[in-house]
Amino acid sequence: MSMHPFTALLLLTAIQIATSFAATAVLTISPLLAETLGISVRWVGVYTAVLYAAAACSSIWFGNRVHRLGAFQVSRWCLALCALGMLLIAATHVAGVLAGSVLMGMGYGGITPASSYFLSQSGPLKNRSLLFSIRQSGVPAGAALAALLVPVMTQHVGLLWAFVAPGLIGLLGAIAFNSKSAQDHDPAPAASKGAASAESVWSLLRSHPPLRILTLVAFLFSGLQVTAIAMLLPFLHGFQQMSIEQAAMLLTLFNLVGVVFRLIWGRCVDRGVPALRMLAVSGLLGTLGFAILAWSAFAPTPVLMFYAAAAALGVAVVAWNGVLFSEIAILVPRAQVGRATGLCVFAGFIGVVLMPTVLTLAIEQRTASGLVFALGAALSMLVGWQTWRRAARPGQPT
Repeated sequence: MSMHPFTALLLLTAIQIATSFAATAVLTISPLLAETLGISVRWVGVYTAVLYAAAACSSIWFGNRVHRLGAFQVSRWCLALCALGMLLIAATHVAGVLAGSVLMGMGYGGITPASSYFLSQSGPLKNRSLLFSIRQSGVPAGAALAALLVPVMTQHVGLLWAFVAPGLIGLLGAIAFNSKSAQDHDPAPAASKGAASAESVWSLLRSHPPLRILTLVAFLFSGLQVTAIAMLLPFLHGFQQMSIEQAAMLLTLFNLVGVVFRLIWGRCVDRGVPALRMLAVSGLLGTLGFAILAWSAFAPTPVLMFYAAAAALGVAVVAWNGVLFSEIAILVPRAQVGRATGLCVFAGFIGVVLMPTVLTLAIEQRTASGLVFALGAALSMLVGWQTWRRAARPGQPT
């Protein structure tokens, strides 16, 4: 018996929240964890790089196998990997933290291809983009939940149980989670499955040219999102004389606007607006937001303009992914959705590893920060131009 799309959506969103919670839990108490381990807090960058590198590899591995294993089985493994990662981190040893980051990265990277594969087959077409956008809202929701609970748990029950308790809950959930559905496996004939399995995930870029622009968007917007998060508060506090509280409010606005517009963007696409047009609008808004920040590094800027920049960037580099993943489900055959999604997730995680690592080196200098924001404006304009051009010529390869 087929699972109702709404039930599947709730289940997949809950798992998305859980894996996001695990992936960001360390970041919410990084100074305390670094002190406990006896290392510099700057090593949190190593943790982040290891986690996202593992996630990038996992997205390809699981994306290439979800049509055989089934979306729910992959989701179950992803939840278990994240739970085991949290239990390793609870050991409060450097080796345990690094091993835990690898396991959590593997779980975090595999969940999106799995859930995208399922939603592409079970969700009603008229609401497909909205379903994908709701599912993707689980990522910031999980991060917010971690920021709310982990520091409080650490204060009241200690660092050990702040990781052991969620880890055990996740592990028990993975063991109990044994849902199946008629949509969980590809109904295509076995011969078709064999051919799909033999095809390299990288060959999708050749056989489905529109994926090239979506992969580029995932790489750039993922990298710019994390770069903006990393640089916004230090820039506003250090060079614009804002208090920590006011700068944090702008960062909250950035994330909140992004979550809301994930849903709005998905609804717009379901109402007939081409997905590439929406991504082009995101590119233009990103250009505006980064340009305001770049200008402020060299000239006095009214405070209201910073609110406009934060809102524009929230729409641009946070709201895009639900629309992008739903477009993948339209562009490729159902049996290939997991692979194609894994490819774009891989590109996004590589962007997260590479771009912030390089660009945040400018964080301590006003002029250099302004140049980074100018580069962000240029890259956002590139996304806007390429997606608008592709939307205008949908029948031609990108």
